[in-house]
Amino acid sequence: MDFMNLPFYSNKTLFGHDNTTNVVAAEVNEGASPAEAVIFFRRNGKVDSEKREFHPFVLVTSLRLLGGFEKEWTHRELSGGNDYKYCVFCKDFSILKSLLAHLKKVTGSGYGSPKAPYLYFSDPVNQFLLSSGMTLFKGMKFDDVLRMQIDIETYCAPEYEFPNPDRDSDRITVISMSDSSGWERVILGTDYDEAQMIREMLREIKERDPDVIEGHNFHKFDLYYIERRAKKLKIKLSLGRDGSLLKSHNSRMNIAERTIVYPKYEIYGRHIIDTWLLAQLYDVSARELESYSLKDIARHFRVSPPGRTYVDHIDIPKLFLTDPEKLAKYSLDDVRETAAISKILAAPYFMQTQIFPFSYQNVSVRGNATRIDSLFIRET
Repeated sequence: MDFMNLPFYSNKTLFGHDNTTNVVAAEVNEGASPAEAVIFFRRNGKVDSEKREFHPFVLVTSLRLLGGFEKEWTHRELSGGNDYKYCVFCKDFSILKSLLAHLKKVTGSGYGSPKAPYLYFSDPVNQFLLSSGMTLFKGMKFDDVLRMQIDIETYCAPEYEFPNPDRDSDRITVISMSDSSGWERVILGTDYDEAQMIREMLREIKERDPDVIEGHNFHKFDLYYIERRAKKLKIKLSLGRDGSLLKSHNSRMNIAERTIVYPKYEIYGRHIIDTWLLAQLYDVSARELESYSLKDIARHFRVSPPGRTYVDHIDIPKLFLTDPEKLAKYSLDDVRETAAISKILAAPYFMQTQIFPFSYQNVSVRGNATRIDSLFIRET
C-alpha cells in the first residue's frame, strides 16, 4: 500500500498548508537582505536547490510595543484569542535583531523570559517552515533519503587509558563509511596517513552527497574527535552542501531523569542523527535495553551482521599495530549496525518531520511539548 496516497496526508493542520514535495533540507541565509531560505530537493537520485524569500518575524501582544521603532516592518493580525495577537515581519534578520533589542528595552524582558509580551523563535529554519507551511520529506519514504553512516577507530598510546584527540601520540586509525544505497568503504590508517584519511572522508561525503549522516555516540565521540584532529592537521571540514564548515555549539537534552550535555554538531543542508541519543529516547518507555552501547542495542533488535567481528575496546589500539584488517572488519560492522538501528529508531522521527516545522535533526531531539506547540503556532 502506498501510504502517501491516504487521505490522512491531505490534512493541512497536521502536514502544513504547503504541498511542496521531495524537500530533504532547508537552510536560512541570515545575512541576506531580504532574508532567504535555501531549499534542497532530492529528485530521481539527484539533489538540486532553489532560493525563496521570506520575512523573519516575532509575535507580540500589542502593536504599541513597536512605538518608536523606526525601521521598516509589517504586521498581520492573528486568528484566535491568544495573548499574542500580531505577527510582526521584518525584511531581514538585521532589522529583526534591532526589533528584538527595541522590545527588550521597552519591556525590560528578553525574548527568552516567560514575562516577555512577545515571542521569538530563535531557530531560523523553524521560522521559515512555520511561515511557509512547508515541511520536509513530504511525498517521500524513508528509503528515498540517502543516509550515510560513519564510524571511526582511534589509537591511544599505551601509557594512557582513553584516547585524546589533542595528544600528538593519538590518531584516527580507521574511518568506516556506508550508505543506504548499499555502498561501503573502509579508509584504513595503514594505507593513508591521518590527514589523507580525513580528506578521503570529505571527498566521499561531497561526492555521494548524503541527506543524513548517522553515527553512534556521534556528537560526543566521532565528530568531536574528527574535528579536533582536523584542527590539529589544519584541515577544513567543509561538510556543508554550500562548502561551509562543520559547526557545533554546547547543547543539552533531558531524557527522563537524565540530563545529557553534548556538543551538538550541524552541517549546512544535511541532518545529523545520533543513534546513541535515539536509543535513550526509545528506552524512556521501553526500559528494556541492557546498555546504550552499539553492540548491545544491535543484539537487542537482532540486527547484528552475520559473523559480526567483536573486539574488546581495550585491544583496539594494539589491534591497529598487529591486525589492522580485523580492526577494519570490526569498524565496518559498526556502521552496518548503525544503519540497521537507525532504520528502526529514526524512521518514526522521519515521519514526524513530515508533520512538524523543524529540521529532521531537530525533530529527533525536541521535546513532545515543543513539537506539538509548533502545530498550534503554525495554525495562527
